[in-house]
Amino acid sequence: MDDAPGLESLPLITAEEFAALAPEWEALAAAVPGAAPFHLPGWHRAWLSVFGAGAEPVVLAVRRGETLIGVAALDLQPAGARDLGDPGVRDLAGPLALPGEESAVAAGILEWLREDFTRVLEPWGIPADGPWPAAFEAAAARWGWSFAAEPEAVCPGADLPATFEAFVASLPKHDRHELRRKLRNFEAAGAAAFERLAGEAVPARLDLLFDLMRASSPAKAAFLRPSMEAFFRALAREFAPRGQLSLGLTTLDGRPAGATLTFEFGGTVFLYNSGYDPALAHLAPGLVSKAWAIRDAIARGFRRFDFLRGDEAYKRRLGGQPRQLLRLRLEDHAGR
Repeated sequence: MDDAPGLESLPLITAEEFAALAPEWEALAAAVPGAAPFHLPGWHRAWLSVFGAGAEPVVLAVRRGETLIGVAALDLQPAGARDLGDPGVRDLAGPLALPGEESAVAAGILEWLREDFTRVLEPWGIPADGPWPAAFEAAAARWGWSFAAEPEAVCPGADLPATFEAFVASLPKHDRHELRRKLRNFEAAGAAAFERLAGEAVPARLDLLFDLMRASSPAKAAFLRPSMEAFFRALAREFAPRGQLSLGLTTLDGRPAGATLTFEFGGTVFLYNSGYDPALAHLAPGLVSKAWAIRDAIARGFRRFDFLRGDEAYKRRLGGQPRQLLRLRLEDHAGR
């Protein structure tokens, strides 16, 4: 591929076969700070297996010599290219790149799209405080494309201290007192327990999660259509055997009170979904189950808890600090 006149050469960027690239892709993700389960090949395998009809996936690999420095999983539609997947189920998106290589990877992506006669790129789920907005803006300037960014969603998260007691103490006074009160009330109501299920136990207990999700919210009941259940099961097949997906079960006198489905990757626990028994709503089982998931994450040495998309009040009450996600649009007007 030709470089823009007067500019240094770019790394090699090629479209590669999904399965052949997967091992290198996974190793790259493990080396990228801030990478999430949504960037892994297993995520895309699961999504394509259920929702892939109509998608035109292409996986771009960017190499400097023999070293893979970047990967972008795109959906090439007539209107342009966008990140593969759906913001309704994929909270974070964007390419992967080794630290310091983001600008080269972004420029390489646009170079490949120009030669494919694809004139629009719409990355979404891009953290505003990460490297990609600046990298794509520089790439757009390099190739003469327009660049625009707009807010898409918030994605709150909390840095975790060494102990759960320190975490609770770090909350604002009102939230701290309310959480302690709700934990005391729940524990006083009976034999209260939290269990983290992993491995084969996750797919085996998904029906319980689905039951609690449906019971806890009409919106979640509508969300859990058959195709969505199939997608959750595909995620469990991909991630549970790797120890990257857990089901947290909160019980009261042996009765399921709440459940959390969490991913684990790169030192972060990601709260993907949850549900609770509304018959126990007076005991706040939803908040308690999430607090205990945080307690479990701290006990196992994790240093961040990501609540993922949405500005629900409970995220703030549990220390979540908002993180802005952006939707970008890059367009090659000159090529039309």
